[in-house]
Amino acid sequence: MSSHQKHGAVSDFEQLLNTSLQNFINASEAIGGPLVSLAGKVKEAFLKNREIIQFGLRNAQPPMDSERMKAYANGIREIVETRENPKDSSFSNHFATVREAILALGWINVKPAPTQYIKDAREAGEYYANRVLSNNKGNQLHRNWVTSWNELLTDLQKYVSANFLTGFTWGCGDAIGAAFPPPPPPPPATFLADVPTQDDGGRQALLNELNQGSSITQHLKPVKRDRNDPTPHAPPVVQGKAPPIAKPEVTRPPKFNLEGRKWVVEYQKNQHQLRIENDDMSQSLAMFKCENVSLQVVSKVNNVVIDTCKGSYVVLNGVISSVEIIRCNRLEVRLHGNVPLINMDNCDSVQVFVSNESRSVEVITSKSTSCNVCLLEDDGEYKELPVPEQIKTTVSGNKLVSSVIEKN
Repeated sequence: MSSHQKHGAVSDFEQLLNTSLQNFINASEAIGGPLVSLAGKVKEAFLKNREIIQFGLRNAQPPMDSERMKAYANGIREIVETRENPKDSSFSNHFATVREAILALGWINVKPAPTQYIKDAREAGEYYANRVLSNNKGNQLHRNWVTSWNELLTDLQKYVSANFLTGFTWGCGDAIGAAFPPPPPPPPATFLADVPTQDDGGRQALLNELNQGSSITQHLKPVKRDRNDPTPHAPPVVQGKAPPIAKPEVTRPPKFNLEGRKWVVEYQKNQHQLRIENDDMSQSLAMFKCENVSLQVVSKVNNVVIDTCKGSYVVLNGVISSVEIIRCNRLEVRLHGNVPLINMDNCDSVQVFVSNESRSVEVITSKSTSCNVCLLEDDGEYKELPVPEQIKTTVSGNKLVSSVIEKN
């Protein structure tokens, strides 16, 4: 990267701070309350991102445990661990939107696809952003807040795509005395010696044919296909096209911690005796990217979020607000005690076992398939009831009327 490109990378980020970030701060201040403080922390995290860019373009990558890298990471961690006060519960979805998506600022440590990493982080927060819009319908201030936040992360993704498409380049080689490698030498004269050649007359004839342009195909006859042959002709194979690059899978160390008032269970695999012995009903559970895991929550919690888990089993003993099940596959959730609401979004093969104490639960599903609610009967067995997937919609005057199509 030349000095001109370095200057462009810094100035582009300055423009991002002065426009997109400032729009988000203005939208937060228009609503007021705890969002002003949250926006201030977001600004600090972006400023630390700028400091790392300015430093990294001229220096080799420092160790991850260095003070500079710790300050960079702590700016993100502080937002992830931020919790709203109980009196500000009406802003819980705003806080969750930012907490889930602020990890996008970790793009500097991601290779070779930092733009996809930012996109994934932004989409992780969209669920809560949609709830902000749903809970504040008709309120333009909250709509502006969500729009400015999405535009901020989208512009960050565009910035990284334009300047560091395959990853951040530390030092760019010149800060540590390394020179750019010279171009490779031309191939030796004998490189094509074994390739058969034509004489001058044959080569000239070939060039003459190519110079005909579109008229070169005039002498070709169309190939008639046998109508009795049901086999379609295979499409031509494009030579030299590289196979698609597989998306790298991000692997992170497993977590099982109480962070503030949230139990964080992440990246656990093949664990069948996980147990949360909570004694505070204000605590919540956030379970993410777990596979083949069994988890029991001993006491009642405030709310539960189970995201991108598969082949797992969760036992809940009462929930105050709701259970959110997002992008899960082959999940079993067993309810004991009162659970008012379950939201399932983009799930497949989820089984919810409802005890007698949990029969008042409401289940809302969206883009989910093969999901069942199992009711405990008097004989101790569970009766499996499929959640409807097919909806019939008819036009009634100026409205749409939808009804469930029962399966036979």
